[in-house]
Amino acid sequence: MSLTRRRFTARSLAAPLALAAPVALWTSQVRAQTGSTPLILASGGARPGAPDLSAAAFSRAADEGADFLVGGLVPSKEGVLIVRNDNELSASTDIANRPEYAERRTTRVIAGQTREGWFAEDFTLAELKSLNLPLAGRPSRVAADRPVILTFDDLIAIARSACVRLARVVGVSAVLKHPSYFAALGLPMEARLAETISGQGYDSPAAAMMVACEDPRSLAQLASLTRARRIQVAGAALTGEGTLAPEELQSTQGLTAIARRVSALAAPADRLLDVANLKAIGASTLTASALAAHLPLIAVTETPGLAFPPPPLRPGDMRRLLAILFASGSLGVWTDEVSLAVRARNDALSVRR
Repeated sequence: MSLTRRRFTARSLAAPLALAAPVALWTSQVRAQTGSTPLILASGGARPGAPDLSAAAFSRAADEGADFLVGGLVPSKEGVLIVRNDNELSASTDIANRPEYAERRTTRVIAGQTREGWFAEDFTLAELKSLNLPLAGRPSRVAADRPVILTFDDLIAIARSACVRLARVVGVSAVLKHPSYFAALGLPMEARLAETISGQGYDSPAAAMMVACEDPRSLAQLASLTRARRIQVAGAALTGEGTLAPEELQSTQGLTAIARRVSALAAPADRLLDVANLKAIGASTLTASALAAHLPLIAVTETPGLAFPPPPLRPGDMRRLLAILFASGSLGVWTDEVSLAVRARNDALSVRR
């Protein structure tokens, strides 16, 4: 029986939206049996008038068809989880132009790299909320509705609002950034993340919540704290503290071991494609091995250090490549190009039918 908008809204207000409907089936075999479609995970990229990781950017991504809203998480000085892809703030806020914070510019070593700037862990939540998120090509807004840094709770509220507005499930994917670095500073994130997930009603493997991280140790700790699905992220270089060993991705045995620990593997999209023959691009050996190991894959199109589409392919090839990823058995695609991903998914599903 179909669920009308009125009936959906009434049911959603009576129970946590996280549990309003089942989402994300974790093997291609189950997906084929139930007819569910691959997921689109939106990383909150900038839109006209909406800076990166702002409420407007995430809301628009949901409107365009995103199934999950992806937010990187780092802690504030008091440990509140905020939505940033990087704890260094000068690239994404106006902090470099704020004289009252000039003395807090410092140098830190993070994952073996020396970095200079202003870091979220040195600022209270109130101070972080005072920063502006500049609009591309224009000065920062100072109006009451100016874009501000979001907390993890803010992101969940945006997803809940989208569920009601769109009469469908919109989930949240929380990505812990540098957890061992923050733990060494006395700002561990895992327990606070799990507490929020539980308090918001998402502590279930059926809930519209995923927790992702590059560090397997952090994911192992989360396994004892929350029942939310865990996603192992494979970085571009597979280097740094706590990341996967490269050999784990080179055999069905290694991938099977990963499958025992987590619900899915998020890997750079170019590693899931075989582009040796540009006229007949298909799934890579990693994709085939992961499917053989019953390890669902999420294709990440925005991986630092790697271009997508990979050379010599061009941006105009993006839709075709996304369609190939959807058709090859990927559980979903993690992208800023939501509208394009929706069209590519439709392309893949029409071919499958």
